[in-house]
Order: sequence, then C-alpha cells, then structure tokens
Amino acid sequence: MRTRLAIVGGALLAAITVPAPATAQPAGDTVIDAVRRRDERALAALIRAQADINRSQPDGATALAWAIHLGERRMAETLLGAGARVNVADEYGETPLTLAAANGDVAIMYRLLELGARPNAARWNGETPLMIAAGAGSVDAVQLLARHGAELNAREPRRGQTALAWAAAEGHSAVVKALVDLGADLEVTSNSGFTPLAFAVGKGDVDSVRLLLASGLDPNLVLPSGNSLLRMAMTAKQTATTLALIEGGADIRTVDRAGLSPLHVAAQAGDVSVVKALLARGASVNARTPPARTAVNRDRNAGRVFVGGGMQTPLMQAAQANQLPVMRALVEAGADATLTSDIGGTLLMFAAGGTIETAAFAYEIDPRVDGVTSLGQTPMHGAISGAVPRTQAQVCEVIQFLADKGAALDELDASGRTALSIADGPPIDKAVALLTSLIIKSGKTPKIPSQR
Repeated sequence: MRTRLAIVGGALLAAITVPAPATAQPAGDTVIDAVRRRDERALAALIRAQADINRSQPDGATALAWAIHLGERRMAETLLGAGARVNVADEYGETPLTLAAANGDVAIMYRLLELGARPNAARWNGETPLMIAAGAGSVDAVQLLARHGAELNAREPRRGQTALAWAAAEGHSAVVKALVDLGADLEVTSNSGFTPLAFAVGKGDVDSVRLLLASGLDPNLVLPSGNSLLRMAMTAKQTATTLALIEGGADIRTVDRAGLSPLHVAAQAGDVSVVKALLARGASVNARTPPARTAVNRDRNAGRVFVGGGMQTPLMQAAQANQLPVMRALVEAGADATLTSDIGGTLLMFAAGGTIETAAFAYEIDPRVDGVTSLGQTPMHGAISGAVPRTQAQVCEVIQFLADKGAALDELDASGRTALSIADGPPIDKAVALLTSLIIKSGKTPKIPSQR
C-alpha cells in the first residue's frame, strides 16, 4: 500500500493529512471513501445501510486496509466488528496484518490474528509480517506474531534476510534480543554474505553486537568484500562497536587487502581508545605495511605528494594523518621512532605534512632533519605536500620550524622538483614567499624560482 499511496499523489496526501469534517454523506459514497476521509459517522451510516465493507479498489486495497494504514484504530475495529475480511491482499501483497505490523499497532494485530489473519502471508517481495515488525522495532509485535505461529527463520527471496537480520540492520537491539530468546537462527547468512552480527556491525548497534557475540556468533567472519567485521567497524569509525568486537575475540593480527593491520587503521583514524585496546591485547606496535610494489608505483606521485613508500609502521601512519594523541600513545607503548619506510622515509618526513605540534613531537623523538628518501624527498618536501588539510599559515609554521632546525631548503627530488616548485603549483603563495626568502637569506638563489 505504501508504494501505491506514493503514486497517487497530492490529492491522496491531502486526504490523509487534512481530515475533512463530518458532513452529509456524498452521493455514491463508498466505505473506502468514508475511511479515507476519516469520517466515522459516514462509515457507521454506510454499515447500517448494509454497504459492501469488503469492496476493494482496483488495486485490491480495502476499507480495512485503509483504516489500518491511516492508524484509524476505531474505524478498523468498527469494520472488523461488521465482518471485514482479514486476509485480503492487494496487488502488492499488502494485507491488513502487514500494514498493522508496519505501524507497530499490536492491538489491531492481535484482533486480526484472533480473527484468523495468516501470520506468514507475505508482501510481493517476500517480506513477512514478522520481518516488517522486526524492522519497525516493535518487540510486542514480534512476540505476538511468534505466539501465533510466525516462522522465525523465513527468508525473503531478494536479499535472503530473516527477521533477525532486519532487526539487526535497523539497530533494534531489543527486537534482536527478543528473537534470540525466541530461538531464531543466529547463523543464517543473507544473499550478500552477511550474518545478523554483520548487519549489527554495519549499523553500529553495539548492544546487538555484544548480545550476538555472547550468543556465540563468530567475530572473525570474512565478508565477500574480503573485509573482516573489525575492519568494517573501524572504517565506519564506530569506536564502541570496534571495542566490542575486540573484546569479543576478533583477530587483531589479521590484515586487510591493502596489508593494513587493525592498528594501522586505528592509527590513521586517530582512535586512541581502539589503539590502546589493540596494544593491550598484543598488537605489534611496530607492525609494517607491505613493501611498495614497484619502482613505477613509487614514482607515480613523486613531486606532487609525499611518497612514504611501503613498510610503514602505525607511528608513521599516525604522523602522516596528523594524529598526535595516537603518536603519543604508540610511543608510550614502545614504538620505535627511528624506523624508516622501505624508501627511507623518516618519521619527521611523515609528520611534516601535519601541524607544527605533530612535526615538533616527531623531531623530539627522532631529530633527523637531513633524511632523504630514495626518491630524493626531504622533510621540506613533506611539509609542502602533506595529506591533511592545513591553512597556509600552518604550512609556513612547519617550514620555519624545519628551517630553524637546519633542514635542507631547496633540494631536487627524483622528479626534478623542489619544495618551492611544488608550492608554486597549487599555489601556496605564503609558502612560496617564505621558502624564497629563506633560500635567499642562506646566500643562495632558488633552483627553480617561482613562476608567478
């Protein structure tokens, strides 16, 4: 009925939202007309006149269906008392029971079931009343349907989801608990490879996640995408759900398709609580990403952005993402700040693309300002081509800091670019001016002067 109502348009909307006052019964008035107007007097008059209360619209919708859809419980009760049929389905498969389930109207659902409504009659797409009630979040409706014989583990054909999957996907933890208590199958998998636990993780419903883990579901399910549930939660930055999975036994040493460990992902995201939880459970603080694949891949972005290379540690990735609190947590846990990437990227190079606070901390724990990668990049290149959003003033703060510490100002990288020439591209005017001034003050002229 919802699909049909959306098609009808403005006239129906007006009928639904602005009930007409009770007036004299129009000529040719039908029971459906009276219900749609929410006109109880007209409905009573039509019933007394023995009008056909089961007459349907061309699409199969009856007056009872309309009354339930509109939430007109008294009119629905009146129609039921007058003998309205309870199992009439329209062309979409909507029945009075599916409509009541969608509204969470337990009182009407009870009346319908007592009068013989079929608890498993499905919509055209296979959605049963139980699925609808679960998706709507009504515990009472779910329990009522179960008592009247609703099939707990029925799967709708398009997506292969059960009522439990519906509840988990919508974040209705109370319904999830009710279905678990009723004995719903916890292991059933949808057509997309999702278990109820995967749906709960995707929604970020930590209560359902904890309940399903406690019920024995596997926290290490690998999705068809190749991602783990832990990776899915971390990608969505769902801290509470991530912690619940870790506490529930998720494998913290697994890596995703890019070779990133959970600790790398948490470090990039800046989630200190997850970082600490992973470290407390034995995650390697100096875990490495895979090596850079080929020299061609390493060179592709050279000169435009800082290319850190492969074999990066969580500390390097936290630095590049400007996640200072995570950097501090990793160092406290024993992270080695002197490690370099496979092309020679130092911690300061990664940190230089962030704010002055991040760069200063990196220098404090590894003060090498003279590092050069195999691509010819220096900390000054990193300062210009960082990956995090910064103002020009923030960029200049880092440039000045590095210059004060003795960093090279105007080195050519493997692509023939200097920090100044990179800054001249977007452009970063203040950085161009500052670098030019610093180079001249050092007694030299820029190798690639500004073209602006």
